[in-house]
Amino acid sequence: MPELRYNRLNDFWVIISKERAKRPHDYPVEWRKEVDNIEKCPFEPGREKMTPPEVFAIREEGTQPDTPGWKVRVIPNKYPALRPDEPFYRESEDIHDKMGGFGYHEVIIDTPDHYRHVHDFSVGEIFLILSVYRERMRKLYQNKNIYYVQIFKNHGREAGKSLYHSHSQLVALPRIPKRIDTQIKQCKKYYIEKERCLLCDEIKYEVKEQTRIVYENKSFVVYTPFASAFPFEMKIIPKKHSHDFAQSTDECLTDLSEAVYVAVRKLDKLFENPPFNMILHTSPPVRDLPSDPNYFYSIDKVFHWYLEILPRMAIHAGFELGTEFFINPTPPEEAARYLREKKIEEG
Repeated sequence: MPELRYNRLNDFWVIISKERAKRPHDYPVEWRKEVDNIEKCPFEPGREKMTPPEVFAIREEGTQPDTPGWKVRVIPNKYPALRPDEPFYRESEDIHDKMGGFGYHEVIIDTPDHYRHVHDFSVGEIFLILSVYRERMRKLYQNKNIYYVQIFKNHGREAGKSLYHSHSQLVALPRIPKRIDTQIKQCKKYYIEKERCLLCDEIKYEVKEQTRIVYENKSFVVYTPFASAFPFEMKIIPKKHSHDFAQSTDECLTDLSEAVYVAVRKLDKLFENPPFNMILHTSPPVRDLPSDPNYFYSIDKVFHWYLEILPRMAIHAGFELGTEFFINPTPPEEAARYLREKKIEEG
């Protein structure tokens, strides 16, 4: 029988369609082929002049900016959604509100190797990428007009990836996005009622039940959320309460890298390189909000950062867009079991 489940953190409902009960072999394995033209790829070492000048990089000692020798390289997006040279303003035209197109849009080139993707990376290589996320977030939050930095990775064309060469993206916004705002409000509501962190309680419950656990190490747990909107969706979250990814230590990032390594490799082994989005959700920096002076009160207690992996094997179509009810044809308990059972090599 189908079952409706409430996603408390994001404040929406999910239909777990048990009658459809799709198993891994029921999903297609021939994903739409990505366009691969290494001869024109601007991310290749030696073609640094084809991109905007780098703003940050992890490099071999002695190498210069915008030359080969980098391990992870950060550049402004050539076609940015927002620009730092645009004015920061807010104004209204009658009932319509608008803001200047101020912000930052950066590309994080994960590797100099054109043909390696996230499921090919070692734990150490994932650590380098995550440490770049942390450093760019710290840097951009020094600008008081930046209210949120969204970091994400699109893998596969169905997930929105436009260039074959593995990369992540960062968009620094002049306001807090709706989904994070919803999560903050939901976490506050729960904290006021229970005097506890919503996600700390969720972790405690999942670890006790074990039915949706995929993997855990000393610092992180990977599980398929109770109300997963996507089949084989995974949440990677620190066991110890922490609201701000940018404050993560190297030790924390090492354990996170191991958890990401396991999650993406298991997904790859199960589905043969499926498309997915990996998205970081973290607390915004404390800013002055005249519309709500208490917005950031106790934010360090109520919010709990995490990474999510959203496989894009099912299409969200008219019903989902019209109702914000999501249909998931694979119960998360079954998804966790398939992922747990899939063996991978050590990283």
